Amino acid sequence: MMTARDIEIFRAVMQCRTLRAAAEYLGVSQPALSKAVRHCEDRLGFSLFQRLAGRLVPTAEAETLLPEAERLHAELQGFKSFARDLGSHRGGLLRLGASSSLAVTVVPRAVAMLRAERRSARLTVHLLPVRELAEALLARRLDVALSLTPLSLPGLTTERVASTTCVVLLPAGHRLAGEAVLRPSLLAGEPEIGFAGWQDFGQSVEAAFAQEGVDRQLSVEVGSAVTAVAMVQEGLGYAILDGLVRMRLPEGVVARPFLPEVRRDITLMHSQESPLLHRLRELLPPLCAAIETQS
Repeated sequence: MMTARDIEIFRAVMQCRTLRAAAEYLGVSQPALSKAVRHCEDRLGFSLFQRLAGRLVPTAEAETLLPEAERLHAELQGFKSFARDLGSHRGGLLRLGASSSLAVTVVPRAVAMLRAERRSARLTVHLLPVRELAEALLARRLDVALSLTPLSLPGLTTERVASTTCVVLLPAGHRLAGEAVLRPSLLAGEPEIGFAGWQDFGQSVEAAFAQEGVDRQLSVEVGSAVTAVAMVQEGLGYAILDGLVRMRLPEGVVARPFLPEVRRDITLMHSQESPLLHRLRELLPPLCAAIETQS
């Protein structure tokens, strides 16, 4: 069994590869560190290092153990940071995660509103893929996550808090940029930048095209709205995305309504309640509605 101190020592020796360098890094004597390594190996029941010409050469077991040690070390550091935050931020702590589109549209405005109301609160924001959002929630590294892709997992509560219509993004000089509304029949034959059909959103777009008897021409497959916007800006094609992206359109990109209508739900996921989470839940529906109207 390895303790938190054992993990710290193991990481230091793996990085430094000599007892002398690792001892200096940890601020301990070389004999004390050597003894600690031996005790750790005794508890594990196998050797972590071979001692060759004054250097420590990791065994195969040590190399296998290192990724897990790095993960546990990161979680321990996160726990220490969380404990410090709880002690120093009496106004509350909210660790918020979001998928790419929401992280650059809804989240900045929601965080600004929460900060205006509770100046002493501590808010942290993380942009992560949807699956990693769920993992971070279950591991208690996040308190709440916002996503356009709902997930149903044991231990998590998922709520629909708002929805948004989808739009077509085009380079400003595109031949279809002058159209008031874009349909699959107009987009037929044009290269699309988008999500694959095996993804939930990609399936919704394919269904809209199939409704009008048009095949999608997916030329560049992406995994995030932020990437899709950048591709459109480079003139690689059009993209069908949630309407909230209109908040942060870069220069040279225009948005047009898309029919038949495709909507995306904004979902809030969490594992436990808090006052800041409750307030965030209240803010999101009118905030999303206001963004849709202004756009």
